[in-house]
Amino acid sequence: MFIDGREVIFQTVHGSRLYGLSHSGSDNDRYIVTTGDYRPRHDVTGESDTVMVGFPRFLRYAQMGSHQSVEALFSPLKEWHSRRDQIEPHLLQMRIGGPVVAAKYERTIHAFCHGDFKRRRHAARLSFNLADLRRYGRFSPIMLQDDIQLATELATQLEGDDLWHALLDMTRATSI
Repeated sequence: MFIDGREVIFQTVHGSRLYGLSHSGSDNDRYIVTTGDYRPRHDVTGESDTVMVGFPRFLRYAQMGSHQSVEALFSPLKEWHSRRDQIEPHLLQMRIGGPVVAAKYERTIHAFCHGDFKRRRHAARLSFNLADLRRYGRFSPIMLQDDIQLATELATQLEGDDLWHALLDMTRATSI
Protein backbone atom coordinates (compact mmCIF):
# COMPACT_ATOMS: atom_id res chain seq x y z
CA MET A 1 0.00 0.00 0.00
CA PHE A 2 1.33 3.42 -0.98
CA ILE A 3 0.17 6.94 -0.11
CA ASP A 4 1.70 9.89 -1.98
CA GLY A 5 4.42 7.58 -3.30
CA ARG A 6 5.41 6.43 0.19
CA GLU A 7 5.09 2.84 1.30
CA VAL A 8 2.80 2.44 4.32
CA ILE A 9 4.48 0.44 7.07
CA PHE A 10 1.52 0.42 9.46
CA GLN A 11 -1.52 2.40 10.43
CA THR A 12 -3.63 2.40 13.55
CA VAL A 13 -6.92 3.68 14.80
CA HIS A 14 -6.12 6.68 16.94
CA GLY A 15 -7.82 9.18 19.21
CA SER A 16 -11.04 8.39 21.07
CA ARG A 17 -11.66 5.16 19.13
CA LEU A 18 -8.28 3.85 20.29
CA TYR A 19 -8.70 4.98 23.90
CA GLY A 20 -12.24 3.64 24.27
CA LEU A 21 -13.77 7.10 24.65
CA SER A 22 -15.61 7.33 21.32
CA HIS A 23 -19.28 8.16 20.93
CA SER A 24 -21.62 8.40 17.96
CA GLY A 25 -20.23 11.83 16.99
CA SER A 26 -16.55 10.89 17.22
CA ASP A 27 -14.41 11.38 14.15
CA ASN A 28 -12.28 8.62 12.64
CA ASP A 29 -8.69 9.29 13.68
CA ARG A 30 -5.88 7.37 11.94
CA TYR A 31 -2.14 7.46 12.52
CA ILE A 32 -0.12 6.25 9.52
CA VAL A 33 3.61 5.49 9.50
CA THR A 34 5.34 5.30 6.12
CA THR A 35 8.79 5.10 4.65
CA GLY A 36 10.73 8.35 4.31
CA ASP A 37 11.73 10.90 6.92
CA TYR A 38 9.39 13.88 6.99
CA ARG A 39 7.40 15.88 9.50
CA PRO A 40 3.92 14.66 10.41
CA ARG A 41 1.22 15.70 7.97
CA HIS A 42 -2.18 16.32 9.51
CA ASP A 43 -5.21 16.07 7.23
CA VAL A 44 -8.81 16.61 8.32
CA THR A 45 -11.43 15.74 5.73
CA GLY A 46 -15.02 15.43 6.88
CA GLU A 47 -15.10 12.93 9.74
CA SER A 48 -11.62 11.63 8.92
CA ASP A 49 -8.64 12.98 10.87
CA THR A 50 -5.32 11.51 9.72
CA VAL A 51 -1.73 12.00 10.83
CA MET A 52 0.93 10.59 8.50
CA VAL A 53 4.63 10.54 9.37
CA GLY A 54 7.82 8.90 8.16
CA PHE A 55 9.21 6.04 10.25
CA PRO A 56 12.51 7.65 11.43
CA ARG A 57 10.73 10.79 12.62
CA PHE A 58 7.96 8.71 14.21
CA LEU A 59 10.59 6.93 16.32
CA ARG A 60 12.29 10.20 17.31
CA TYR A 61 8.97 11.77 18.31
CA ALA A 62 8.03 8.72 20.38
CA GLN A 63 11.40 8.71 22.14
CA MET A 64 10.97 12.42 22.93
CA GLY A 65 7.53 11.81 24.46
CA SER A 66 5.12 13.03 21.79
CA HIS A 67 2.02 11.38 23.24
CA GLN A 68 0.40 10.80 19.83
CA SER A 69 3.50 8.96 18.62
CA VAL A 70 3.83 6.98 21.85
CA GLU A 71 0.18 5.94 21.63
CA ALA A 72 0.67 4.78 18.03
CA LEU A 73 3.86 2.95 19.04
CA PHE A 74 2.03 0.98 21.73
CA SER A 75 -1.27 0.56 19.87
CA PRO A 76 -2.30 -3.09 19.75
CA LEU A 77 -4.59 -2.20 16.83
CA LYS A 78 -1.85 -1.70 14.24
CA GLU A 79 -2.64 -2.82 10.70
CA TRP A 80 0.69 -3.82 9.18
CA HIS A 81 1.22 -3.27 5.46
CA SER A 82 4.96 -3.83 5.00
CA ARG A 83 8.22 -4.55 6.80
CA ARG A 84 6.47 -6.13 9.77
CA ASP A 85 9.09 -8.84 10.19
CA GLN A 86 11.90 -6.27 10.37
CA ILE A 87 10.17 -3.57 12.45
CA GLU A 88 7.63 -5.14 14.82
CA PRO A 89 10.18 -7.02 16.99
CA HIS A 90 12.01 -3.74 17.67
CA LEU A 91 8.81 -1.87 18.50
CA LEU A 92 7.73 -4.63 20.90
CA GLN A 93 11.00 -4.23 22.81
CA MET A 94 10.94 -0.42 22.99
CA ARG A 95 10.56 1.34 26.29
CA ILE A 96 9.87 5.06 26.59
CA GLY A 97 10.91 7.11 29.61
CA GLY A 98 13.27 9.57 31.20
CA PRO A 99 13.00 13.14 32.44
CA VAL A 100 12.45 14.67 28.98
CA VAL A 101 9.48 12.39 28.33
CA ALA A 102 8.04 12.97 31.81
CA ALA A 103 8.40 16.76 31.45
CA LYS A 104 6.69 16.75 28.04
CA TYR A 105 3.79 14.65 29.34
CA GLU A 106 3.48 16.86 32.42
CA ARG A 107 3.36 20.04 30.29
CA THR A 108 0.60 18.55 28.13
CA ILE A 109 -1.33 17.28 31.14
CA HIS A 110 -1.09 20.72 32.80
CA ALA A 111 -2.36 22.49 29.69
CA PHE A 112 -5.26 20.03 29.31
CA CYS A 113 -6.26 20.48 32.97
CA HIS A 114 -7.25 24.05 32.11
CA GLY A 115 -9.51 23.09 29.20
CA ASP A 116 -13.06 21.87 28.72
CA PHE A 117 -14.34 18.52 30.00
CA LYS A 118 -12.95 16.57 27.05
CA ARG A 119 -9.46 18.03 27.54
CA ARG A 120 -9.59 17.48 31.30
CA ARG A 121 -10.52 13.83 30.75
CA HIS A 122 -7.59 13.54 28.33
CA ALA A 123 -5.36 15.06 31.01
CA ALA A 124 -6.40 12.24 33.35
CA ARG A 125 -5.87 9.64 30.62
CA LEU A 126 -2.40 11.00 29.88
CA SER A 127 -1.54 10.95 33.58
CA PHE A 128 -2.47 7.25 33.73
CA ASN A 129 -0.22 6.66 30.69
CA LEU A 130 2.62 8.59 32.31
CA ALA A 131 2.32 6.54 35.49
CA ASP A 132 2.66 3.34 33.40
CA LEU A 133 5.60 4.81 31.48
CA ARG A 134 7.30 5.50 34.79
CA ARG A 135 6.63 1.96 36.02
CA TYR A 136 7.12 -0.11 32.87
CA GLY A 137 8.31 2.08 30.00
CA ARG A 138 5.14 1.08 28.12
CA PHE A 139 1.35 1.34 28.38
CA SER A 140 -1.75 0.27 26.56
CA PRO A 141 -3.54 3.25 25.02
CA ILE A 142 -6.83 1.32 25.29
CA MET A 143 -8.39 2.39 28.58
CA LEU A 144 -9.90 -0.10 30.99
CA GLN A 145 -13.48 0.61 32.07
CA ASP A 146 -12.33 1.53 35.62
CA ASP A 147 -9.86 4.05 34.18
CA ILE A 148 -12.56 5.57 31.95
CA GLN A 149 -14.79 5.96 34.99
CA LEU A 150 -12.01 7.51 37.11
CA ALA A 151 -10.94 9.90 34.32
CA THR A 152 -14.57 10.95 33.84
CA GLU A 153 -15.05 11.53 37.57
CA LEU A 154 -11.83 13.52 37.89
CA ALA A 155 -12.66 15.67 34.83
CA THR A 156 -16.17 16.29 36.16
CA GLN A 157 -15.19 17.14 39.73
CA LEU A 158 -11.91 19.02 39.25
CA GLU A 159 -10.43 21.53 36.85
CA GLY A 160 -7.45 23.78 36.46
CA ASP A 161 -4.77 23.62 39.12
CA ASP A 162 -6.93 21.43 41.38
CA LEU A 163 -7.02 18.73 38.72
CA TRP A 164 -3.35 19.29 37.88
CA HIS A 165 -2.22 18.75 41.48
CA ALA A 166 -4.39 15.64 41.90
CA LEU A 167 -3.00 14.12 38.70
CA LEU A 168 0.55 15.17 39.49
CA ASP A 169 0.34 13.45 42.87
CA MET A 170 -0.88 10.27 41.14
CA THR A 171 1.82 10.22 38.44
CA ARG A 172 4.71 11.15 40.69
CA ALA A 173 3.87 8.32 43.08
CA THR A 174 5.83 6.15 40.64
CA SER A 175 9.48 6.45 39.72
CA ILE A 176 10.94 6.86 36.25
